[in-house]
Amino acid sequence: MTKLSSCFACDIKAFLEFRLGLGYSNYSFEFYLNKFDEYCCSVNHETRELPQDLVMGWLNKAMENGEKGLPCRGRAIRTFAKYLNSEGVSVYVAPVKYFETKSSFVPYILSTIELTAFFEATDTLPKRNIVDAFGTTVAPVIFRMMYTCGLRPSEVRKLTCKDVNSDTGEILVSNNKTRKERVVVMSDDMIRLCKEYEQKREDFFVRSIFYFPCIDGTAYENQQLNGLFKNCWKHANPNVPKAKLPIVRPYDLRHCFASAVLQKWLDEGRDLLAMIPYLRTYMGHEHIEDTVYYIHILPERLVNSPGVNWELMDSIMPEVSVWED
Repeated sequence: MTKLSSCFACDIKAFLEFRLGLGYSNYSFEFYLNKFDEYCCSVNHETRELPQDLVMGWLNKAMENGEKGLPCRGRAIRTFAKYLNSEGVSVYVAPVKYFETKSSFVPYILSTIELTAFFEATDTLPKRNIVDAFGTTVAPVIFRMMYTCGLRPSEVRKLTCKDVNSDTGEILVSNNKTRKERVVVMSDDMIRLCKEYEQKREDFFVRSIFYFPCIDGTAYENQQLNGLFKNCWKHANPNVPKAKLPIVRPYDLRHCFASAVLQKWLDEGRDLLAMIPYLRTYMGHEHIEDTVYYIHILPERLVNSPGVNWELMDSIMPEVSVWED
């Protein structure tokens, strides 16, 4: 953590430690509260009170300077204000409507045909298209694992060899945004694929603690994984001009997993409201609203299904945060 110097230094440190103790990640909160601390010093604010002019002054300055991340910046100061208020400090809690903006990006749910073509493309990806020499070996497994296990890109990138047990089929997921471990179980087909991959990995002489390493043994960076995914997507659609190719991201495989599970439950006549907690636990969502979100992106043919109580679902979806990596 950057050294804090304002009158809020002790409060910010205590607040971040409090969140960590509850199992939350402080990745963005720490960054923006450090910025707020710097701002307080620059305007010579000297009391623990958090007035409206101080909060809005900081946010307005960021907007005037063209800085990005206003929603994250707003959530950080709003949550910090709530914490101070619980400590008996006089604060201004900015309305959530000032900061909560809906993402304009709509998840792309691949059809069965598109998924088949994509995974076939990962199996036949030309080596000339890949910067990393081990990428063609990683691609068929890492993307199938994301889809069949519903993993986030950051979770699958940071898996270590100790985290994946191809004998029991268990994957320990610990590197996630909620800082809470969970165990997911692979299908029999995925287990067989992992065993084959592990042998190829051994034959390739890749030495690394990471389960899906680059040739130099380091973990995949987000940009590298995105590049590998885009190469596979283009290879799966060789006759589609780049300008007309749908925009798809690695994270969409996780969206596809959730949609596939929900569709299966609907086909089985299950009550989605009763089943949502199971999906929430498996996917590692911090809030149930994040899981309920997936019901709202189900294919149109399922909108009128009796298995979805839309009125109740809408009532528990005030804010959704499924976009973080």
